[in-house]
Amino acid sequence: MNQEERLIRILNYLEIHKTMNIKQMCEIFDISRDTARRDIVELTNQKMVVRTHGGVALPSFHKKIDDYRDRLRTESETKKLIGKKAASMITDNEMIYLDVSTTVNFIAQFLKARQVTIVTNSIDSAYVLAQSEDTTIHFLGGTLNKSTRHVTGFSAIEKLKDYHFNKVFIGAAGIMEDGIYYGLEEDIYFKRELIKHADQVILLTDHTKHNHRQNYRGLTFESIDTIITNKSMPNNLYKSIEEHGVEVLITDTE
Repeated sequence: MNQEERLIRILNYLEIHKTMNIKQMCEIFDISRDTARRDIVELTNQKMVVRTHGGVALPSFHKKIDDYRDRLRTESETKKLIGKKAASMITDNEMIYLDVSTTVNFIAQFLKARQVTIVTNSIDSAYVLAQSEDTTIHFLGGTLNKSTRHVTGFSAIEKLKDYHFNKVFIGAAGIMEDGIYYGLEEDIYFKRELIKHADQVILLTDHTKHNHRQNYRGLTFESIDTIITNKSMPNNLYKSIEEHGVEVLITDTE
């Protein structure tokens, strides 16, 4: 196992257990203490972890993935405009999927199309949509993630295979020239399965995600049909997106 693979597994372990000491690293990965220390140095330099006495831990406030409620407040007006634009793309009688993204959640507030069937794993989207008489809601099963207010896990991924969507609306933790990034490993497997069952994949992202890298590259631009954002992309990013024929829609900020 090379260092990159080991670092990913260390981060996965920390997502569950929060802390990890050198002895555990040595036993789990069958490595020397010197190798474990080099891994700690690398993760610390990347600001993925903080050092503790004898090991590492996740930062008290994870700078890579903000608390869900904080993300919902951040750039909320911008996200509303993006969500409103996305909602206008939905037509009557479509089958769509709404991701757990805080930006995607705003679609539910502005949905005007009638007799739409919506599949989601977001508690907040399902709650808002439940107020509408013109929608049929399918809620994926799985394990509840209390902090992000959505269900996840193997059963949620498997259930996706029962559907075919006219459109899916997804978010991102970051966008780089080589694709779409997410903060958790499980996100990439979910997104990759999701896009297999869609006619059109629409990515919603505000400008804070432009040229921003996260832990895992989940999708390439070949998987995306349309990007809705609030500001023009940086030249390097736009060039890469344009090469893949992705449509970019910029919201009216007035």
